[in-house]
Amino acid sequence: MIARRADFFLGLAAVVVALGYHQVAVRIPQSLLSDAVGADGVPRVLGWAMGLLGVLLCLRSLGRAPAAKDDDAALARKLQPHVRALGLLGILAAYVLLAPWVGYAVATGLLVAASAAYAGAAPGRHLLLVAVVAGIGFWVLFVHVFGIAMPPGTLFER
Repeated sequence: MIARRADFFLGLAAVVVALGYHQVAVRIPQSLLSDAVGADGVPRVLGWAMGLLGVLLCLRSLGRAPAAKDDDAALARKLQPHVRALGLLGILAAYVLLAPWVGYAVATGLLVAASAAYAGAAPGRHLLLVAVVAGIGFWVLFVHVFGIAMPPGTLFER
């Protein structure tokens, strides 16, 4: 019963967030150079998709038969993927906070290293090498291939 109620309220929260997201997306100004999709096209589709998934989650919670009584271990197993997802969200939040300060390349390397370590990669030289190559590689890709200037970070500004 608790899982059904949690799914319903999570779906309801997703619908509310989707409505707010969609309202912000439709306010994105149109450019004279925009294509058929426009600058607001993808954000609007994401808002609709999130709202639809929230409604489906609500409907699923209403139609599901009551679950058998769970013991603490079974409940912990059910919650483990959600706790792992929250951990990844925390890593991403740290990336967003660190990127303006340490710069894109360093923050991207740290993001790759933290995500890989969180997924179970063994710390060591290989992980450090992957992080350095990823930070430099993505910086080269965006700055030199795509021509998108990436912030150097306030820590390294002169």
